[in-house]
Amino acid sequence: MAKRGAEDIQDGAQAYLKRQKISNFVSTPGPATTVQSAKQLYQLLAFDQDTVRARHGIQSFKTFLESCTNPEDDHSHQLSILKEYLASHKPVEEDKTAVFLPELMQTWSFASQSNDESLLSAVPAVLALLLKTLSGLLDFSEHGLRLCRTLLQRNQLDLMVRGLTANKGKDFVISPVLRLLREVSTFDGGVLANQVFRARDHTFRGLARNLNLRFTGDGVEDLRKPSVRTNALRYVLSILKFLPVEAKRELLNQRDIVSALTKDIKDDPPFVVREVLETLKTRVLQDDALPRESKTRIVNATSLGRIALLYGYDQPDDASTVPNKAVDMTAHEFLVLACTTHDIGVLNRQAGFYPRGVDPDDAQDGTIDQDLLDLGLDTVEWMDKFTEEVPVRNTILSDFIQNLRPWSSTQQRELLISIFAAAPELVAGYFFSKKTFSFDPKLTATWIGYSAFLFSSLQLPIPEYFGHQQKYARLPPPPSIVLESILPQPLSQRVLRNCLLQPQNLIKFFAVRILCMAFKKFQKTMEMYQEAETGSSALWAQAASVLKESFCRRCPSIKDVIHAFRNMSNEDLLQREAITSLLVLYFEVVPSIALEAKFDVAEILIQTITNMDTGSLKPRDRALRAVELENLFQFARFSPGMRWFAKTDGLPVSPFMAMLKLCAEAPANVPLVKLNSVLSSIIEEHQILQSQTTISALDSLIIRLRFLEENSNSSAVYAFLDDCISRCAAKPIKYIFAFEEIIPISENEPISKQLPFSLLTLAIAEQWPFMIKSANDTMSQEIAQFVSQYMAACIKLKEDKMAIKWVVQGMLVDTPDKLPARNIIEGFRDLVESIEIPEPKIQPAAGPGESIKSNAPLEIEKSNLTESMLEDSTEISEDHKSLIKWTTKEVDEVVEGGYAASLVMLLSSEHLSVRKEALTSISKFAVKMRDSTFEEKDQIWLLLSEVVETAKKVIDQHPLATVVSAFAANSISVLNDPLHCLYPKINKFLSQGPTWELDKIPLMYKILDESPNLDDAYYSEASWLLTYMLTGLRSSADMAIYRKRRVFEKLFSLWNSTYLAPGLRDKILRILFRATTIAGGSTTLITRFSTMTWLQAQVALGAGTPLKVLMERILDTSDQQRVGRWSKGAKSVKHDTLNF
Repeated sequence: MAKRGAEDIQDGAQAYLKRQKISNFVSTPGPATTVQSAKQLYQLLAFDQDTVRARHGIQSFKTFLESCTNPEDDHSHQLSILKEYLASHKPVEEDKTAVFLPELMQTWSFASQSNDESLLSAVPAVLALLLKTLSGLLDFSEHGLRLCRTLLQRNQLDLMVRGLTANKGKDFVISPVLRLLREVSTFDGGVLANQVFRARDHTFRGLARNLNLRFTGDGVEDLRKPSVRTNALRYVLSILKFLPVEAKRELLNQRDIVSALTKDIKDDPPFVVREVLETLKTRVLQDDALPRESKTRIVNATSLGRIALLYGYDQPDDASTVPNKAVDMTAHEFLVLACTTHDIGVLNRQAGFYPRGVDPDDAQDGTIDQDLLDLGLDTVEWMDKFTEEVPVRNTILSDFIQNLRPWSSTQQRELLISIFAAAPELVAGYFFSKKTFSFDPKLTATWIGYSAFLFSSLQLPIPEYFGHQQKYARLPPPPSIVLESILPQPLSQRVLRNCLLQPQNLIKFFAVRILCMAFKKFQKTMEMYQEAETGSSALWAQAASVLKESFCRRCPSIKDVIHAFRNMSNEDLLQREAITSLLVLYFEVVPSIALEAKFDVAEILIQTITNMDTGSLKPRDRALRAVELENLFQFARFSPGMRWFAKTDGLPVSPFMAMLKLCAEAPANVPLVKLNSVLSSIIEEHQILQSQTTISALDSLIIRLRFLEENSNSSAVYAFLDDCISRCAAKPIKYIFAFEEIIPISENEPISKQLPFSLLTLAIAEQWPFMIKSANDTMSQEIAQFVSQYMAACIKLKEDKMAIKWVVQGMLVDTPDKLPARNIIEGFRDLVESIEIPEPKIQPAAGPGESIKSNAPLEIEKSNLTESMLEDSTEISEDHKSLIKWTTKEVDEVVEGGYAASLVMLLSSEHLSVRKEALTSISKFAVKMRDSTFEEKDQIWLLLSEVVETAKKVIDQHPLATVVSAFAANSISVLNDPLHCLYPKINKFLSQGPTWELDKIPLMYKILDESPNLDDAYYSEASWLLTYMLTGLRSSADMAIYRKRRVFEKLFSLWNSTYLAPGLRDKILRILFRATTIAGGSTTLITRFSTMTWLQAQVALGAGTPLKVLMERILDTSDQQRVGRWSKGAKSVKHDTLNF
């Protein structure tokens, strides 16, 4: 059939009888119109069913808003147009339900109905741009708030849901709605963020899905064209910034949303990663008002593992932006904060080397009946139990650290070491689970990285008191757990032996350094065991013996160390210094295995001293030689056959004199302390110098040698002094008898018998004549100068002055008059005042003392505990501002913001005017609530009405009982949450009558004696009850109600529950401590409830320090005379209980 021509159509209506041609062509709007007036803007945005004109108007509005924010232009004219346009939509009467900018909202609705996706995307996009523009202009905040409230109305929320739930591929529809919600949440400092969250059935629709819609293009996501996930992330983060605590807790309970925040975060662009981590850090982790259980929603083993993947992040930053920190550094700081800071999220309080479930102060463990065989540590059933797995309190961290790779990244190693330092309980469990990781010596990057990690872990200190509270526990920690912090399982005896025998110097050096650190740490641990044994049970000594045996089995034999030392090059100074330190530690720490091999140190000592005397050494090499020589001298001290005062071939002086020379040549600010200790022990053993004065005679002698001039004659002084010291050490009894011959000459000074005197002085006097005969004038003058200074220093040290004068007179007799040395010796008295001597020795501090021996609480422990328990027991703070603030808030804000609860608490105010004003405000608010659309208005209105009727009877005479007002205030939040475990019981209580009995504790018996509404909610109900009972105990009147209703008997019974939930005993303690702050409260506890008997029983069962402190406080704050008559001696009760 041929197509009809236009001329064949006689009637225009016939044209519509034919089938219309379907076309996919969409008309595009023309270029944007420049807005010149508010009227023109109004016309452009007027509702029009022609979608082309509607898009054109919105495009023109968008261009107009962009010109308003262009920093390069003067946009005062545009702002005046915008202000006039927005003011024209201001309602005549202030009505929060009115629709602001109705033409835009109508256009948006029309786009949804007509399924015009381009218009459906353009309207929320331009609204988001409008809010962004208004947010930077203070004068426009009122208009912005009207627009935000309009957007939160039901019709607009439905339109947002349409955009949020669009198909995954329609980013251009989803993203504008997310940007709009973000602008609403952040407008005016986030004033409407809570309302946005309360409408989460609409505003959070499809959010979990949208958080997973990533950028799918090539390259890196552009900052100016963010993906749906980026917009969704920014929306959630902006909500987190401004939500109040309760709403933030609810948001963090949204598992799908919270999990999506960190899911595949390693694939996000750098600017998104930094924003996510910084927001979570500042708005969640560092939010002190947010409870810890809410923070763990963000920082758990899964999310921490995802963030840890950012250590290998390799996406480049945008060239146009200069980031402050790299992504891996931002992630590292976040993880360190989250994993090592208490009360922030992951890190729990822990007990160091005592595993979870172990009570180291349990009186039953380790108790031996006198009639039975003493089995020692075998009586403690858990002592040898932890060899494969350790139960810990930080389970999240324990799971997280297993996936870290400290050998591959410096930052991961630092993180793991920081976690170990904050939670030492994790060390043993970590190494127990790493048995399959081989540490066999291989010079690879992995082996070197793991070696560095092991060395860093050994550098961590042992926790104070092994992780117990303020003193050592009654029982020691399991030796297997302690050993893993000293020498972990990867460092087995076989592995360490192979490392020492390796030809590669680096492997050998790592092994030696690790062993040195392990020995020092073990030495410190043994000192702690000795301190603990002083004030605790004998089991500490047995545990120390077991630990020492285990440590020795894991250490390599000293034969392997000696073999490695002998194979070292003489030029490898760093290696030699390290391995000589290790040899010394073997003899100091574990002499039992150090004596397994014989090692003649004399030959090596001679060679090292010879190398030290060569003048070709550089300063750095000379310092290393000095340290090596110091270690060898220490090692030689343990050799019984060492001849300290015998000269050998190749040495001009004896080994002892070589040590003395080395100390003298060392810089004054770098003293060789260990070498000085060796010298002191040798001198004391051979009685060369006196040790009775407060100033060390050895240090004074070293100072004299330090002042010797570097010339050819200094060797003569050393040779003369070496000869004198050798003779004195060989026959000290000879000089003792010589000193006794001097004493009768100075009998006119009886005190001389008590003054100290050095035998070296007599040896010098004995050898003086022979030196005068054999030495030339120059040498004799140098020696005489040294001797005169030595004699003057001895007098200044408060040695026997008369004896020294007699010795000098004998030396002058043997010195010819013409020799210059005679004049030098005669002038020694003139040097006494000017001679330099060292500082007095520091007196040793008192030992660990009586505080460890006593079983009573330490003062600092009592102070901290009392302060913690009474931190909220100060005079009640009345929130008078709530009397005014509630009038300016919406009903939901008054309820959820705590203003209603504050009004109820004011009924217990001491001031009559405040009570009456609070009663009036509660009545008015109850009427306002009943007329509102608040979901839970009926139940809360009933509660407030009953509170008003109850308070009317008494507030004119006295305040309402605090326990009643506290119950009502805490019930408001319960009635606002129908899912609360106490919701049925409180509603049933409200239905019993219009008023309450003022001398009863509401719901106490219902909660404690009856079954809960939910099977597992008993302790949740008890926790809520204890919370309001703590708040309700403030005055003597409250104490009278508690006494009448036998509250404390109920608390004692609840305390003794075997399966009491964590935290409830703490709340019971706080109530008891609160009672001691009330006049007559402590006396009531003692005389009416037998509190002292209950406390004694609990302390006898090993309840610990808190009850001892409570018992002492009750006695101190009670009426001593009345309690004394009642108990027949309160002080004796206190003494017996504290020292139980």
